[in-house]
Amino acid sequence: MQAFSLGEPLNDDTVVIHIEKASPDLHGAFQVINQQFLAHAWADWEYVNREQDLGIRGLRQAKQAYQPHHMVEKSVVRVR
Repeated sequence: MQAFSLGEPLNDDTVVIHIEKASPDLHGAFQVINQQFLAHAWADWEYVNREQDLGIRGLRQAKQAYQPHHMVEKSVVRVR
């Protein structure tokens, strides 16, 4: 197996992708698994939630390359 993805419906018009893994040795594997998974499993859904970028710069850049409709800003609250 060179790549796999796992997702589920979030609500009536959005699917959420929880996991997306691909071999770094296979050029373009992430793009292909993303496109094919959505085309075959979620073609009728309007939005895709790719979850948070965990503050990882490269992950944020990769997600922004898909030109998202919008992004939700998240914050952390700590109780002392």
